[in-house]
Amino acid sequence: MAEGGVTQTPSGPDRLIVSCPFLTLSPAVMFRAWTEPALLTRWWPNEAEIDLREGGSYHFSWPSMNWHLRGEYVTVEPDTHLSFGWIWDHETSPDRRVDVHFDPLPEGGTKLTLEQGSYADTDIADREGHLAGWLHFLGRLYMFSPEISREAG
Repeated sequence: MAEGGVTQTPSGPDRLIVSCPFLTLSPAVMFRAWTEPALLTRWWPNEAEIDLREGGSYHFSWPSMNWHLRGEYVTVEPDTHLSFGWIWDHETSPDRRVDVHFDPLPEGGTKLTLEQGSYADTDIADREGHLAGWLHFLGRLYMFSPEISREAG
């Protein structure tokens, strides 16, 4: 896997798995980039409200498009694992679960692995849309990782 390259891991049609190495972000900083609104909005939503605890909720929004993504945190293991539900206000698709793992790399940095699902056989368009979204936004996270590292201190 090339530095900065987001790759899709082969999986069954019910799962979507992508990963990417982030050589400049430690697992602790990477976790913060996913859970602190000031860092999260650098690369993903325009606005973020987060109640970071198991059972706590989040609300991400893109006001100019009237998009709202909501869910609850299922697993919150600082610097290691984050799991949350996923449902858009403007879609009728079922709540999907996202699991994000932050694994330290031997040479420093973090290997991020994200799994989303589950998808039914009829959810091909949803799965492909999520894949395109993750490729875009994880690419943005990679692009902004030096700034996030500085801001996270």
